[in-house]
Amino acid sequence: MNDVRIPPPAQAPPAEHQATPCMRVQAVGIDDIILSYSSEHWLGPWHDDSVQRWDIGMHFNDEGPGPCFGTIELYVVDHWRSPNIVESLDALSVDLCEIGTALYDPEQGHLRNELYEHLALPGKTTIVDRVRMDRRFRGQGLGIYLTGLALDYLSHGAGVFALFPGPLEDDDAPVPPPGSWEKADEAALTTARTRLGLAWSRLGFKHYRKGTWILDPGMRTLHDALRREQQRLHGHSWNVTFSDVATSGAVVSAGIEKVTMAKSAPHPLRSGGIEGS
Repeated sequence: MNDVRIPPPAQAPPAEHQATPCMRVQAVGIDDIILSYSSEHWLGPWHDDSVQRWDIGMHFNDEGPGPCFGTIELYVVDHWRSPNIVESLDALSVDLCEIGTALYDPEQGHLRNELYEHLALPGKTTIVDRVRMDRRFRGQGLGIYLTGLALDYLSHGAGVFALFPGPLEDDDAPVPPPGSWEKADEAALTTARTRLGLAWSRLGFKHYRKGTWILDPGMRTLHDALRREQQRLHGHSWNVTFSDVATSGAVVSAGIEKVTMAKSAPHPLRSGGIEGS
């Protein structure tokens, strides 16, 4: 008979070491939001670093970046570091490739001449790929405003911004990605694209070609739009119930348990804007 050792039953930790939830309610507004930026740069000699990914987190100020209630995924394209940007974008995703073929010449690999000639300050291309946000903070245009702030922070006033209008991830009525549009009802998709494009146009985005919308950061368009959005959102506030789990006096995790609107200015595009932005 084999000598099998049976471990003793797990015992509960002493009371002083058990996790204790702590709830606190705090009124927060846009001045209490922190954006955190993260990116990676691989130094391998054969690594294609012409397309750089940025992950931006939306946090409430809690003596620093607190619980995250949304994320923004951007790609910064440096066409001087790749012989063919379209191929570099295609290696990442179909959606990025769709935007790449709209902006860049597939054969030459550089910005299309008519686009390059109309930019105030040609430079890097910044593509908005995905925006995710807690449903409880949607409906006031907050996601679009914070995305605009992130674009302005990374652009240095040069190049071009681009995106393919789409809903925030996990929205109730998602629009299929560009590659599968032929499988859906064309009239419904046209309506959805118009509505979503109208929402992003608040930052100054305009349709360019093939469903891709662009914005020139070298103009004052984004600066003026951000100022208008900041003034509109200044009256917004949320009563947020934070949940802190503490062990022996140290907070080991924090989250958002409940959200209610304290007060809110009317949404400028309630009848036609992006739902959940």
